[in-house]
Amino acid sequence: MNTKRIIIATVIGLLCGLFCAYGTLMKVDKGELDLQLATTGSLAFIVFNRVLIGLVVGIGDRIMLNCVLRGAIIGAVISLMMGIFPLLEGDTMSALTVIGFGVVYGIIADVVATKISK
Repeated sequence: MNTKRIIIATVIGLLCGLFCAYGTLMKVDKGELDLQLATTGSLAFIVFNRVLIGLVVGIGDRIMLNCVLRGAIIGAVISLMMGIFPLLEGDTMSALTVIGFGVVYGIIADVVATKISK
C-alpha cells in the first residue's frame, strides 16, 4: 500500500468535498435548492462522501484498471450513497448530478494520485 498515494487522494477528496459543499450553499442562496440541503449535517455528509471517494481511490491502487476507469467506478459506487436520497424522492436529475460529480472527482483523485505517487 502506497501511503503517499493515500494521502494525496484523500486530500484531493477533501478539496472536492469542500468545493461541492460550497456549490451546494451557492445554489441554496440563489434559491435553486431547498434550504434543508444547507444544514451542517448535510454539508458534512457531502464532504465526508467526497473524502471517502479519495480514501478508497488511494487504497485502490492494486485494482488493475486504467486510472481513469478505476476512479470513475469508485466515484460512482461511493456517490450512490449520496445519490440515493434524491432518487427516492423522485428527483432523478439531482441523483444523476451527484453521481456524475462523484465520477469526475474520482477520476481527478485517481489520475493525480497516480501521476504524483510514482
